[in-house]
Amino acid sequence: MNNFSPLLYSLKLQLLATVIVSPLAALWGKVEFYSLLLGVAVYVLPNLYFTYYAFRFHGADYAAWIKHSFMWGEMGKLSLTAIAFALVYRFVDPLEVKALFSGFALMIILQCWLGRKVANMLAETNGE
Repeated sequence: MNNFSPLLYSLKLQLLATVIVSPLAALWGKVEFYSLLLGVAVYVLPNLYFTYYAFRFHGADYAAWIKHSFMWGEMGKLSLTAIAFALVYRFVDPLEVKALFSGFALMIILQCWLGRKVANMLAETNGE
């Protein structure tokens, strides 16, 4: 686990969940399918921005920069999420709102579960 990246691990599992769930939404219809994918994208893309922005600096020498990176990364993520929802509502027609928010909520739940799983994995690795 020397090269284990919690961020890449989380992203891979999120993408895997999307690949698994998306065809299930396609069973209900085309609109539901792309609405669910848009919900996933509205969550994942701003989250990627945050991940890139917040984790640019490493080490104690950069403590102040790390603090500011997290703050600005989170503000950017929230702003991008709001803009993404606004763009989807404005330009996507027809849209299945339940599927859109289901995709978004699925990613939030998955992120919480992954955070706990990765924390346990790292704790086990450091405890050995």
